[in-house]
Amino acid sequence: MRRRAAAIFLMATVLPCDGARAGQSDPMCAPIQAFVSSVKPNETRQIAFHTSWGSNFKNSPAPAISAKQCLHHDYPQAKVLCAYLMAHGAVEFSGNNAQRALVCLSPGTRFNERVQLAQGEFSFYYGTEQRGSNVTITYAQDPKLGGMVLAIEADGY
Repeated sequence: MRRRAAAIFLMATVLPCDGARAGQSDPMCAPIQAFVSSVKPNETRQIAFHTSWGSNFKNSPAPAISAKQCLHHDYPQAKVLCAYLMAHGAVEFSGNNAQRALVCLSPGTRFNERVQLAQGEFSFYYGTEQRGSNVTITYAQDPKLGGMVLAIEADGY
């Protein structure tokens, strides 16, 4: 019975609902879609948006209430997405960045406003059957640097 109650709770909080945030009106959608769409066949590109709330990263001795950094690996479209995330990405509720990325790249996905991601990995394709990218979005703690990391990887086909 306990398993059934947990499944019902999960469905009630994660499945689509009318009050969920709409992805296409989100200004993050343009840079993230441009990044994923730009990856050529047989090419893999990734960004990693690191956030820390309540302290600085482990590799920085300076005290801080919050910190963020984004790794773009010198890929032009990743630089644009990183610039957006550095200016507008959430730090305190950094799981919102992962939710927004999912909604932008998977338009049928919606989250109830009470859902907060603690961690997760999501894989899907973006584009058409003939041309696009296999996308993996990972949101997790970063034991090496501290804080959380949102990684978006696009593997073009």
